[in-house]
Amino acid sequence: MAFKDVAGNVPIKKILKLALERNRVPNSLIFSGPEGVGKMDMALTLAKTLNCQILATDACDACPSCRAIDKGRHPDVMVIAAEVRDVKIEQTRLLKQLAYLRPMTGKRRVFIIEEAENLNDPSANSLLKVLEEPPHFCHVILVTASPFRLLPTIRSRCRLLAFSAIGREEIEEILLERDFSKEQARILALLADGNLERAQELEWDEVRALKEGSWALFEALVSADHSSQFLERFGAVPKAVLEEFGAVLEVISSFARDILLLRLGGDPSLLLNPDLERRLREASGSWTVRQVLGVIQEIDFVLVELRGNLNKGLLATTFFSNFGELRHV
Repeated sequence: MAFKDVAGNVPIKKILKLALERNRVPNSLIFSGPEGVGKMDMALTLAKTLNCQILATDACDACPSCRAIDKGRHPDVMVIAAEVRDVKIEQTRLLKQLAYLRPMTGKRRVFIIEEAENLNDPSANSLLKVLEEPPHFCHVILVTASPFRLLPTIRSRCRLLAFSAIGREEIEEILLERDFSKEQARILALLADGNLERAQELEWDEVRALKEGSWALFEALVSADHSSQFLERFGAVPKAVLEEFGAVLEVISSFARDILLLRLGGDPSLLLNPDLERRLREASGSWTVRQVLGVIQEIDFVLVELRGNLNKGLLATTFFSNFGELRHV
């Protein structure tokens, strides 16, 4: 994989390629950002480029060095992953020992620590010297979705590059190349919420079932007689079912956005759920613009809270109550 093959985050690619051109790639880096946005792909591509035998500012993907890194068999490139939640001190001690040895077959030694937020305090502290005074041929890349969980002493010694979610249009294009229809690609890209890995894992039949189930719950929420169905499902249930809560809210949010589009007289070709246009038009008649905006804002708030460790059952109950109030605004 070369830089051009890593989806999204064009500014970060430009920063890295400029640093490579000037031979000034920082020795200590943090790649931070949401899950599924290509942080590991970018780290491995940088490791390949630093050791590529043909190119200087990108990976050729063809030389023995690039192929060895792709297979995880390059002696100078090591990926360190958490063992049972923590990155152990034994792993970072090994990194320290190897960091000061000259590369065996490549140009640079590169250490990539996956889920670096799982560095426990002893492991993190053992890295400080390497991060502060690394040999010129050594690079350490910390990959994390939660940079705030890294020790301040770690963060202060590294250059941080913040990755952003992959654009919906770019995800759609990638899915179209995988033979999804335009309509399917649009819906999958919406559900992926900027996470390309998630988009590539979604199965269309499962997504269609999710949409149908979400529409039934949406209708139940609107109905005075059946609204309790939502609370019965998500108010106090096993964790396994609550895992669906965020996905259902994402889909319901897409329904609300489509209803807003129709209420404002927008172009139907921009609907997020074109397969449900007839149902959406029928439903839109009972909503005011103010009500729909309130629902969208409420869902956005709950989705942000879901990323924390808050009680999902409590969030579901609060959302149910607020939804009812919004319908009477």
